[in-house]
Amino acid sequence: MATERFGFGENWADYIEHNFSEDRLNISKNYLLEFLKLPNLEGRTFLDIGCGSGLHSLAAFRAGAAKVMSFDYDENSVATTQKLREFAGNPDNWTVIQGSVLDRTYMESLPKADIVYSWGVLHHTGDMWTAIENAALPLAADGVFYIALYSSDIYIDPTPEYWLKIKQAYNEASELKKRLMEGAHSYRTLFKPMLKQRKNPFKVISEYKKSRGMSYWTDVRDWLGGWPMEFAGNQETKDFCRDKLGLELLNITAGEGNTEFLFRRAATPNYWDDYRASTEEVKLNGPFDQDEGNAWIAPLSRHIDTCDSESDPRRSHLMLFEDGVPLGFGHVPRGHIRAYGKSRYCHWDGDLLFSTTDNSDPNTNGRTYSYCIDMLQQRP
Repeated sequence: MATERFGFGENWADYIEHNFSEDRLNISKNYLLEFLKLPNLEGRTFLDIGCGSGLHSLAAFRAGAAKVMSFDYDENSVATTQKLREFAGNPDNWTVIQGSVLDRTYMESLPKADIVYSWGVLHHTGDMWTAIENAALPLAADGVFYIALYSSDIYIDPTPEYWLKIKQAYNEASELKKRLMEGAHSYRTLFKPMLKQRKNPFKVISEYKKSRGMSYWTDVRDWLGGWPMEFAGNQETKDFCRDKLGLELLNITAGEGNTEFLFRRAATPNYWDDYRASTEEVKLNGPFDQDEGNAWIAPLSRHIDTCDSESDPRRSHLMLFEDGVPLGFGHVPRGHIRAYGKSRYCHWDGDLLFSTTDNSDPNTNGRTYSYCIDMLQQRP
């Protein structure tokens, strides 16, 4: 078993040196604001737990945050984030320090933040559930908790156990073998399937920055090398945050490696209420016809133009709810909904094909289903 941590900070330092740009920064800022459903961060404090490259801290600063605080366990990440703070002019309202989310005393000492943010970090601490619990400690009473965790719901074949072994092997490998593993991974997951579909894999790499401003090869190294590592089921995370931390889910994007969650303290009003009031929630009326396996067909009372299609499989703006809780596992191929279910759904060519959280029958489980348009907008 690998005993040393992956050099996350070294990887992010390389990313900033070779890939940082104003374009990527703007993409990161817009992505952050879109998920939070805010026009800017003016008047809000932003805590970046495990700041990594510092890109998202800088994005929050550029979005107008009244105060930004960034910390990381890795000295190289702290140094890289400090470079971006210097790039921003060393603003007095942005602090960069070293710290550990596993240190409860340290977390309790931090000032309360309106936005507590930790993207793709807490599952790399070696004690994920303690990290999540500690990360919520500085959350302001009416603040939001924005975290992203690797989801076990996605890694079905190969399984999470397979990837944990790969990560250990990568960290024990020579530099040459690491490059070979990166190439093999890219061939299996990108080049081979894209070429089979007669699509250009190099276009995916060149446009990869559209995903939060990231770099394809940086993320490949981060994925293969990310150790320590734990996976969390989407429902498992929602249940933990609800039952252990008293948080309610506001927003979720599932279906890719990391599932993004946005929580707030239960029954505590904040800006999200105004956002929800500005959107129309439509109840789905059964009966729902079973399609196949775990998939059910929900009749829509009106035609919605912005649905997924062959040419644009992630175009839909529809968010599905079960008992008022967003499912967020959209844009899923029909075969996966039928085979796996558990919140997966797709809005395709005018039809809504969905599954319930526990694969029960939506006609008899006593729950209500509804949808909201523009809850999650198409990503830039």
